[in-house]
Amino acid sequence: MPDLPFYPPSLASERKKAINAVVSQTSVGETPRIPEGYLSEENLMWKALYRQVTSVASQHACREYLDALINGAAYCPDTIPDLEFLSARLHRMTGWQVAPVTGTITSEQFFAHLEARQMPCTQYIRPHTKFAFTEDPDCIHEMLGHLPALFIPSWARLSQTFGSTARRLIEQGELTKLEQLEVMYFAVMEKGLVHQDGEIKAVGASVISGSGELVHAMEHPEKHLPLDLALVMEYGSTCETDFMKHFFVGDSVDSMAAIVTDWMSRL
Repeated sequence: MPDLPFYPPSLASERKKAINAVVSQTSVGETPRIPEGYLSEENLMWKALYRQVTSVASQHACREYLDALINGAAYCPDTIPDLEFLSARLHRMTGWQVAPVTGTITSEQFFAHLEARQMPCTQYIRPHTKFAFTEDPDCIHEMLGHLPALFIPSWARLSQTFGSTARRLIEQGELTKLEQLEVMYFAVMEKGLVHQDGEIKAVGASVISGSGELVHAMEHPEKHLPLDLALVMEYGSTCETDFMKHFFVGDSVDSMAAIVTDWMSRL
């Protein structure tokens, strides 16, 4: 673990409440007016986490993600991104926007955002005790995981299709199928791996942004299963409290998107 700024859970909890108080009054595409702005400790956490995540990702993430991170998101490594600037860039380049949220939202709310081409994004950052993995999604998870992926065209289309499929299933009262959709989303969009240049690389937002889990996934190939739809339904999980027991591997980023899109059309 690298040298860390001192950002203990007590301070992180206090700041999460203060930040969420203004986020709840912030519209899509706007920057929350955080009192006093981000603390130096928060920006130092971003800097340390950005360095760690990108270092591990440079070895183990797929080239589509790395290109999207560098040439799409194009973050400053020293400070937490300004949400309005980031959302404007995202919208200009992809048609998506950033929707500030206060934490975990219902699956119905989450998928509704995706259908509208809005990526939910928290604004608080994890304490240093959760440096390599956090079960509570924070701005690292979303800004270094989900948002860069939207600069990958097939992945952006797949995200929106998850949203529209969820709405259809909800309208039809197909709650069992909605649960299956959630399992597939987690297996692919959060934890997905792909074959690339004779190696296994990551594309899932959660496994990339949780650098500790990414190293774990690469060190345990016995946990890798092919992206077989039946296997996903049998062994997939939406558990967020620990590392995954199984990771699903597609042949490529685009083929994974195509397979899952076809599966959703028949769900």
